[in-house]
Amino acid sequence: MVYTYDSKSYGRKSMRVRLPLPALMKWSPNLAYAIGLVATDGNLSQDGRHITLTSADKSLLQTFAKCLQKNSKITPNPKGGFPNSKPAYRIQFSDAKFYRSLIKIGLTPNKSLTIGRINIDNKHFRDFLRGHLDGDGSVIYYKDRYLTHLNKKYVYDRLFLYFISSSKKHLVWLRNEIFKLICIKGSLNVKTNKTRVVVHPTYVLKFSTKEAKILLNWIYYKPDLPCLDRKYKIAKPFLPK
Repeated sequence: MVYTYDSKSYGRKSMRVRLPLPALMKWSPNLAYAIGLVATDGNLSQDGRHITLTSADKSLLQTFAKCLQKNSKITPNPKGGFPNSKPAYRIQFSDAKFYRSLIKIGLTPNKSLTIGRINIDNKHFRDFLRGHLDGDGSVIYYKDRYLTHLNKKYVYDRLFLYFISSSKKHLVWLRNEIFKLICIKGSLNVKTNKTRVVVHPTYVLKFSTKEAKILLNWIYYKPDLPCLDRKYKIAKPFLPK
C-alpha cells in the first residue's frame, strides 16, 4: 500500500503529538473492500495507531489481512462470542499511517452511533460496498410458497440485501451514493427488537428482489474478488454465467 502526505498537521484533543495529515489514499479494489469491513466490524483504538477487526467468520479476517498485506495473528476474541453464542475472532495491527488515513476519510474511534459519510473513491465504491455487506449486511434468498394453497404454480423467488447500522445518517449517505451511481433506492427502516429494551435503534437499508439482483451484479462485477464466500454463494446464481 502507498501513502503520501502533505505539509498540514493533524491533531486530536486526546493526542499530545501533532502528526502529519495523510493525503488521499491510493485506491484499489482490495483497499476499498477492507475499508468497508473496518466501517462495519472494525474498531479504531484511542491510541491513534491500532486497528481491530472482529468477526465470527475467521475466513473474513484472513481475507482482510490479505487485502492489506498484513501478517498479524488471528486470535479468539477475548470478549467472547456474539449473542448467538458462535465463537468470534479478531485481528489487530498497528499502523499509524493507515489509521490517520482512515480518520481523513471519515472514520473515527467509537463510530457505531456517529459514523456518517465516508470519502470513498467513486470508482471503488462498489468494492467498499461489498466489504460493508460482508461486515454488517445480509444476503437472503428463499422460495416463497405462501400462496401454493391456491395454486401449486404460485412459487416465487425472494431475494433481499440488507445493510445495517446504528447510525441513520450513515445509511442515508449509503443509500444516496448507491442511487447516484446505479439509480436504485431501496428502503430505509428502523429495526425493532422485541426481546429486550433497545437503547439505540438499528437502521436497515433493504433492497428487494429486482433491485437486489442489480446490486449483486454491480458489487460482484468479476470473478475472484475479495468477499465472504458464504454470501457470494447465495449471490452466484443471480450473476452472469
